[in-house]
Amino acid sequence: MSHEALCILTGMSPIEIKIEEAAQLYYATRGNTNNKTQFERDMSVRKWQHPADAIIRELKKEEEKNPIQIFTDGSRSERGVVPGVAIYRSGESINTVQCRLSKKCTNNQAEQFAILSALEHIEKLQTTDNSVTVYTDSQTTLDKLQNSNVHTYIVEEIRRKVNGR
Repeated sequence: MSHEALCILTGMSPIEIKIEEAAQLYYATRGNTNNKTQFERDMSVRKWQHPADAIIRELKKEEEKNPIQIFTDGSRSERGVVPGVAIYRSGESINTVQCRLSKKCTNNQAEQFAILSALEHIEKLQTTDNSVTVYTDSQTTLDKLQNSNVHTYIVEEIRRKVNGR
C-alpha cells in the first residue's frame, strides 16, 4: 500500500504537507515575506533604540497613579487572535479598542500589539499632563522591552513610541 493511501485511510496529513505548513507559518510570523506580518523579524541595527534611552519600568505599589490609565491584554483562542485596550481618565472609561490579528499570530504578539496600539492612542488623547500609566499582564513583553539584545520589529516600535520618536 502506498504512503498516500495510508495517509488517506488513517486521516493523517502527509509529512510533506506538514513541513510546508510549518514553513508557511514561520515565514508569516518571522520570515521575510512582507512588513505587515513580520512582528518578530529583527530590525536593522540603524533602527535600534540606544539602551540609555530605555525608560520601561514596572510600577511599584506605593507609587501614585496617573490620571490616565491604560490596560492592555491579548488573547489567542479558536475564535482568533485579539489584542485589546481599555483607556481610563480619572477612573472613567473613555475608550476601548480591539481588533483581530492573523490566526497565525501568537498570544505574545497579541499582547505586544495591544501595548503598541495603546501607545498610538495615547498620542491622540487631549491631555495637559504627559504622564500615562500602561498596565499589562505580559511579563514576556516587559522582559523583551528591558532586554537590550531583543530588537524585533514590534518591540522596537514600542520602545520608539515610549520615547516619543
